[in-house]
Amino acid sequence: MKKRLATSGNNAFLGLATTVIVAVFLAGCQGEDEVEDLPPRPVRTVAVSFNPEDTFGSLVGEIRPRTETSFSFRQGGEVRERDVDVGDLVEVGTVLARLDAEDAQDALRKAEANVFSAQAQLLNAETERARHEQLYPRTSTRQALDNAIAQASVAQAGVDAAQAGLRIAQTNLDNRVLKANANGVVTAVGGEVGQVVGGGQMVVRVAQLEERDAVFEVPETTIQSSGSDVRVDVQLLSNANSKATGTVREIAPTANPITRNFTVRIGLDSAPDDFRFGSAVRGTIRLAGGSVARLPIAALFSQDNQTAVWLVDAATGTTKLVPVEVQRFDAQDFLVTKGLTSGDQVVVAGVQQLRPGMTVRLLEGTVQ
Repeated sequence: MKKRLATSGNNAFLGLATTVIVAVFLAGCQGEDEVEDLPPRPVRTVAVSFNPEDTFGSLVGEIRPRTETSFSFRQGGEVRERDVDVGDLVEVGTVLARLDAEDAQDALRKAEANVFSAQAQLLNAETERARHEQLYPRTSTRQALDNAIAQASVAQAGVDAAQAGLRIAQTNLDNRVLKANANGVVTAVGGEVGQVVGGGQMVVRVAQLEERDAVFEVPETTIQSSGSDVRVDVQLLSNANSKATGTVREIAPTANPITRNFTVRIGLDSAPDDFRFGSAVRGTIRLAGGSVARLPIAALFSQDNQTAVWLVDAATGTTKLVPVEVQRFDAQDFLVTKGLTSGDQVVVAGVQQLRPGMTVRLLEGTVQ
């Protein structure tokens, strides 16, 4: 009885094992059929295009005159007149200010008197020399003639010295008057009527209107990457439609000790009338770079800590993972310098579900 029961249990166990094996085999066959029957995965791609990458940098500066002259008297004195104020337009020869000229006028009259006296002495000496020349050798000795000639030479030197003194006195008198040497506008005054000013002290400052500069404080890295022949677009902050262009005219040889920036003056080709001195402007420069391909951030894929993208083979319709070299990452895209060629189809949607050699289907709207 026991032997019959054991045989029945063994048969039951064998039947259960056979059922499990058959079920696993059928499930495996069914999985293979399902994998083979999966349709190509839809993806969206973008065509690679390499173009020169131009970057733009901008800084805020101000408009300044290219030429600004500080007028001062060569000698000190009391200011008797100041004929201009800040903002006045002046022309060549316009009188800006005058000093007290009484002492200079007296010196001029004295110099004129010295010239008259020297000329009179010269006339007497010339007459005496001519008389001795006529009398020699009959009644005049050689020594007397030589003395007359020497006296005439001394008198002539006296006239020359007196005339030089007259010119100096006249120049001193003229220097008591400041005159503009170019057309411009008065930007500052440093002396009032009745004030005693020293020689070389600024009394009136005039800026010429014909040429203007845009002045910026530029970092050293920008100077090194742009060079000195770069074109700069300048526009008013208060009016973006008011624009001008120019080139770098001057770069300061030393940096600002606080900001470590360099002062750069941009010579404007033709500045509009509303580019007034002191107006705030924005300068923009274009920095030309190498050829790069711009791709969306969604195309990024990382493998072994290396940046890569998925390519679609146009002939077979399968995927391939390609490592790339990235120049920089922006907010919504990144720039690729190496690893791709123009015309490659890069997957930009669904990259996390892809595997090498996977068959894909391009969605409508894909950029070719």
